[in-house]
Amino acid sequence: MIVKPIAGLVKLALVAVVGAVYLILESIGLVLTEVVTLKRGRAASNKAQSGSRRVSGQIIISNWSSYIDILYLAFRYDPVFTQIYSETLTVRQVSLWQALWLSGSYPELAPAAGVETLSLMEFTKAMHKKGAGPVVVFPEGTTTNNRAILKFVPIFKEWQVPETSIDISILALKYDYRKFAPTFTVGLDNSYHRGHLFRTCAQFVNTLSVKSLNPEESPSNPNFSAMEGLSSTPQAAAAGIVEPVDEDALGSVILNLMGRITRYRKLGLNVKDKAEFLDFFDQRNNGISAKKTQKAPSSAATSSQRPKRH
Repeated sequence: MIVKPIAGLVKLALVAVVGAVYLILESIGLVLTEVVTLKRGRAASNKAQSGSRRVSGQIIISNWSSYIDILYLAFRYDPVFTQIYSETLTVRQVSLWQALWLSGSYPELAPAAGVETLSLMEFTKAMHKKGAGPVVVFPEGTTTNNRAILKFVPIFKEWQVPETSIDISILALKYDYRKFAPTFTVGLDNSYHRGHLFRTCAQFVNTLSVKSLNPEESPSNPNFSAMEGLSSTPQAAAAGIVEPVDEDALGSVILNLMGRITRYRKLGLNVKDKAEFLDFFDQRNNGISAKKTQKAPSSAATSSQRPKRH
């Protein structure tokens, strides 16, 4: 059949167009990169992250709030993107286009029948063996509004603190804008994607701030201190005051470090709560559409259908 090849070309063209928009934004200085330190007495660096090369065996951990995050990571690192399943605590590889489409979409909590997945450790080592480049992981498992951090899926449950077998890089992506938020939390229908992209590109001020933790303070550094990683401030670490630790010790450390970099609130909500919110959002919109349909029968064909989940 000729339909699939054409569809593939259309998708590639769309990715190229959106990627070009990102590159234009970056070229005029609207993507700001910085290497930060959380330790007292150590100067922060304004230089771009030194790990921007394609490094196989590296894992890049980031918060997630928009498809723009995907584009930034794709053009900066040329990485391997992953999809997390919270019910099995496993991951699978996804393409750039799939990663873009997953942004804001209804989160899949378990893999579909026949989909092969691996633990994150097994997957990262397999990619390293293939020389496939760094692995990107979004431990929240879904997009947020970029004002808080969801509770991580315990995907690092079997990892050590420090974890010296894999190079861990921690990123924090933050947006500065005037009116329309570049964040993309709800994408249940194609119209959401198109409308959001148009309004984002039509807005003159869209600044993406990318902060990366100093590699010397990474939990993959042999000298990493779990006490410092779990404290809210250097003073708290000195006093032995740490944040609560759940079943995923390394995940708790990374969550705390990311919270300190972004200064965002760490929520008790997780990806399952996001799925429930999207169910509510879907039902609410259907209810509104149904009321409009009663007043305008001519729109019944479009308002009575439930938005598709992607």
